[in-house]
Amino acid sequence: MRNKIQFRGLVAAGLLILFFSCNSDSGKKDKPTTDKTTADTTKATPPPTTPPPGVEMTAANKKCFENDGLKYKTSVSIFSSEKEVSGTVTSEALDDGTKQTADFTGSIAGDQMTITFKGSPPVIGAASEWTKKPWTIKKAGGKETLLIVFNAKNYDTNKWEETTYEFTTCH
Repeated sequence: MRNKIQFRGLVAAGLLILFFSCNSDSGKKDKPTTDKTTADTTKATPPPTTPPPGVEMTAANKKCFENDGLKYKTSVSIFSSEKEVSGTVTSEALDDGTKQTADFTGSIAGDQMTITFKGSPPVIGAASEWTKKPWTIKKAGGKETLLIVFNAKNYDTNKWEETTYEFTTCH
């Protein structure tokens, strides 16, 4: 009888410890909350202002630019500090909605950004190719425009030449 009472006490103590350890918020910040009815269908997502994985920046500024081309819509998310830049380029085919994404890092010198893609950059157009030319953010009339130089085919002359594409701020 005494063993039975001791066993119940141990089970009760174990359950209490388990309950408090599962519900404890100690040492955890910004614990995602979920509604009990949708716990299996909702997931916590990171805030949209975080840089790509593996890039740690302090006081990063986030900017978003986009360009609607003839066959692709391209979006550029830029996270920058004083001397460093990182981000993501996403290209979406307008005909079928397929997307390609690539991360990049780089450095800032004056008003120019020298960019290096991690892997292959996404397609920008049927007759356009990425170059290693610096990117520039132009400010005029309270608006910013991202300028990127591409090697593009001129359909009038049927020759390839450097062409600057303008990316406007995302809405």
